[in-house]
Amino acid sequence: MSLQTSSPTLTSAHPDTEKLDEVSTWQFREDLALRYGTPIYAYDLDRVKERYDSLRSLFPEKANPQLMYSFKANPLPSVAGELEHCGACADLTSPGEIRAAMEAGFDLSKALYGGPGKNEVEFLQAIGAGIRQFSVESEVDLRALSLAAERAGQLVRALIRINPAEPPKAKLAMSGVASQFGFEESYLRENGKSVLQLKSDLVTVEGVHIYWGTQIGDPEALLACFSKTISIAEELSESMGFHLAVINFGGGFPWPYAHEGEGPDLSSLREELQQLFDDSSAAAKASWWFESGRYLVGSSGSLITRVMDLKTSKDDKQYLIVDTGIHHLGGMSGLGRIPRFSIELLVPEERKDAEEITVDVVGQLCTPLDCIGKKIKIPKPEVGDLLVIPNVGAYGMTASVCSFLSRPAPAEVAHRADRVIAAHRLRTGHESIV
Repeated sequence: MSLQTSSPTLTSAHPDTEKLDEVSTWQFREDLALRYGTPIYAYDLDRVKERYDSLRSLFPEKANPQLMYSFKANPLPSVAGELEHCGACADLTSPGEIRAAMEAGFDLSKALYGGPGKNEVEFLQAIGAGIRQFSVESEVDLRALSLAAERAGQLVRALIRINPAEPPKAKLAMSGVASQFGFEESYLRENGKSVLQLKSDLVTVEGVHIYWGTQIGDPEALLACFSKTISIAEELSESMGFHLAVINFGGGFPWPYAHEGEGPDLSSLREELQQLFDDSSAAAKASWWFESGRYLVGSSGSLITRVMDLKTSKDDKQYLIVDTGIHHLGGMSGLGRIPRFSIELLVPEERKDAEEITVDVVGQLCTPLDCIGKKIKIPKPEVGDLLVIPNVGAYGMTASVCSFLSRPAPAEVAHRADRVIAAHRLRTGHESIV
């Protein structure tokens, strides 16, 4: 099977591509490795479109829904550009993400810019790039946006980000807890009108933004979050005295990480969200926005790595050394700053009947911290074999400590079936600013 290439120009219709069977998929990976070297992130753009269509279908059409792509999940222009072609808008939190969104072809006038700790200069940069919608997280944030709008002479719109007073009756990873994100709900209930007096006339407050947590695996828990969001939005817009034009429900849509598998069935949300819309009052007149990163692009990505060595140490402990590591996957988990995750390694067909061994999977970095999997059971591979870590299209390369020990970044290849659409490599290093 030959490795096909095409221009990086993206299209939203792909009648000439068919899904590869398992044998063809492994051959394609071998071809990629020969062409670009290993390790490689390979992103299947057809999977991106599948996930977008699946998630977008859940939202009530009469709510004028917008699906915002969280660029922090994967800012690669070819991946993000596929979502732009699908109809997603951009959810951005840094000047670098603005540049990535521009390269991917997003209409920045429809983007939302958020995150804590923004200042007037950052707001001015965003306004200058064409962004007109901002999530504000504090009184300082609102003042800075107002100053930037006045300086630019530009009318902008703001969503008030809220940290809810308490979570809904559901098991959530994060909500209603101390946080650097958003205004405290209780503070706005007491001081909301005075908060709005801080803004410029060029800033129109048009809605609320609430983010309950990530990887919310139970559809009923998601629904509880969304229902609570509507209640808070309707109550605060009335008490603070602004027109509720937008409700940003945040995200939380789950997808496996570094393991095979699919996310939970969310289809039940379709009727339940429609019922929420039908039962609401002011919220039914607002546009409903939802954010997602992991759910949209997680399944698209595989990390292809090569076995460099297999060593046995004291107490017969075995180490599988590969040419990837914490500088490409897992980010700060490798340094013990966030909880570790567990990986699953896919092996070539010819190895599936081999003796099963238990290994710690480690990389080439000169530190014992470079471990991406402990006590992983795997059919015994040979030095030189390719292995694959699935479901790493989100929070992979750019969420890792990619400059640590100055090893090169992997190639990142976007493809449809066996046709390469675009290939990139992240560059790191220092440049003089004198």
